Amino acid sequence: MKNPLIKRIPRELKADWKKYIALFLLFTIIIGSVSGMFVAGDSMSITFEESYEKYNIEHGHFELKFKASDKLIKKMEKRDIVICEQFYKNVSEDNDNDGKEDGIVRIFINREKMNKLCVLKGDLPEKADEIAIDRMHADNAGLTVGNDITVGGRKFRITGLVAFSDYSTLFENNTDIMFNSITFNVAVLTKEGYESVEGDEKYQYAFQYQQDFADDIEQKELSDKLVSKLATDALLSINEMTDFVPEYANSAIHFAPDDFGKDKVMCEVLLLIFTVVLAFIFAITTSNKIFQESTVIGTLRSMGYSRSEIMLHYISTPIIITIISAICGNILGYTLFKDVVASMYYNSYSLPTYTTVFNGHAFVETTVYPLILMAVINFAIIAGKLRFSPLRFLRKDISRSKNKSAVKLPPLGFTHRFRLRILLQNVSGYLTLVLGIYFVMVLLAFSIGMPATLDSYKSRANEYSVADYQYILKQSLDAQGNPVDSGYDKAEPVSVSSLKTVGGVREGEEITVYGYFPESRYFDVSEYAPIENGSMDIYVSEAFAEKFSLEKGENIALGEKYSTKVRNFRIADIYDLPGTLAILMPNDNFNEIFGFSKGSFTAYLSDKELTGLDKKNILMTVTVQDTMKMIDQLDHSMGDYMDYFSVACMVIVLKIS
Repeated sequence: MKNPLIKRIPRELKADWKKYIALFLLFTIIIGSVSGMFVAGDSMSITFEESYEKYNIEHGHFELKFKASDKLIKKMEKRDIVICEQFYKNVSEDNDNDGKEDGIVRIFINREKMNKLCVLKGDLPEKADEIAIDRMHADNAGLTVGNDITVGGRKFRITGLVAFSDYSTLFENNTDIMFNSITFNVAVLTKEGYESVEGDEKYQYAFQYQQDFADDIEQKELSDKLVSKLATDALLSINEMTDFVPEYANSAIHFAPDDFGKDKVMCEVLLLIFTVVLAFIFAITTSNKIFQESTVIGTLRSMGYSRSEIMLHYISTPIIITIISAICGNILGYTLFKDVVASMYYNSYSLPTYTTVFNGHAFVETTVYPLILMAVINFAIIAGKLRFSPLRFLRKDISRSKNKSAVKLPPLGFTHRFRLRILLQNVSGYLTLVLGIYFVMVLLAFSIGMPATLDSYKSRANEYSVADYQYILKQSLDAQGNPVDSGYDKAEPVSVSSLKTVGGVREGEEITVYGYFPESRYFDVSEYAPIENGSMDIYVSEAFAEKFSLEKGENIALGEKYSTKVRNFRIADIYDLPGTLAILMPNDNFNEIFGFSKGSFTAYLSDKELTGLDKKNILMTVTVQDTMKMIDQLDHSMGDYMDYFSVACMVIVLKIS
């Protein structure tokens, strides 16, 4: 016999259609957004992995002081590598042709063998006065195909917008702390066009290994062996290697795909939290309905209906809403929201054209998991409400507590006591409502606070910077073992390296490591617990301690980025260093831990520019202005979307309320 309770479901949906439509739309938007993030992120990740073969991406590149002879190239290729010329010039760029420099453009001759280009719009240049430029930079500068642009003092017609397979993120230098798609550009010209532009030419060579490697760790081992051999080959040929960047450490290649995975984890957590909140809202609503219909339930139980049949009826509505929301959300995820997420990535990174790929993981995360959570939470709460006997349902005696006396209220006025009584009787529903609004308000605070935080960080950049100038050196000691001369007596030596967090949700976050000298002006540790020489004690920056909930006396494990080696440290104290994830230790301990010679260091800190340093010995320079560039780029990449996120959060608050 057909269960007559099924007929009540459409009537219930129709009776409270406004509430159910609101919950359906809310759940659909949430699932659609997360599905779009999974689909776009995974599709781009797959496209990126395929691009290694499709565009023949390098395994690394190096630069020489002079152009290599054919003999030197042949000698280097005996190291089981294939080498391809990739010469470039850094010249000025004038976007609007007004005679004023708007940025720097790195020009190449069109690639045909290695690090090929993806043409997104137009065509590659065929004439000497034509040029193809990076698509993302073109968007930021308001340029498109057909516009004229002045490069190195010569005017060129833009024939194409492209994505460089080795510049998915526009890092001018691999040592930069942040990419720059606003004032830095990459472009290709014909050989005649390239030669017509005057500028200092850099002799860069891309290479690929002829042998296979399994992962970044194995690639690092190959690179460590190769770099010394190539440097020796260059010296023996009266040349000099000025730069060497293996693919695994190339920020211009890896920054974007590394970001895809982090976004997906965040969205997965948000979806699960939203699902739990909505599941409790459904459960509380159903619990109130059970109380209102208790006599009907008692009658049905007396007529022979089992708890499972009645349970199935009451749990059907949230399950049906969840299923329909998941279906509609996934449809939106593969259409509208996928394009929205993709546009966010394309607004930040210079990516090739991608093809949408069906994502089974996205289906499980956005359909199966929410359905299970919704069913389990509602089953647990509704089962507790249906555990009473038919007689108690008929009497409307379905309170969990056997205590029939009301809670004694304070001596307030009648109106206040009435309101307080209503609040106590519906405390579970109100707590669920408060939890939902609290969570959404946290997200709203994030979306509103991020732009303000960037502005605040920009205004206090001087305070957050360890020094006005940080010079990372290639070598700190000369042939006699003496420190290299900085040309400024107030410049202070320091050692700088990096490790990564291991284990936990935030695994892989980069942590800066400082090795300070005694009586340091930039790291005053006189007020903190002392650290003994040869120990594994460290100071942890305030920001690091707050983010990872670390306390004095704890032990933490940090690993090397491209190695399985892990080091264990003990936190001696929390150091007042805001805005930086860092650890500090005496320089002697630093050298012992990282295997450097005694007395060596890796950098100079200074309050002014060090003009006396040999430029050839400077690996990287970090200034306050570099920090400003990073903040400007973050604001450009994410600022506009925070406004949309704020509006979405406000809509969710209204729906929950």
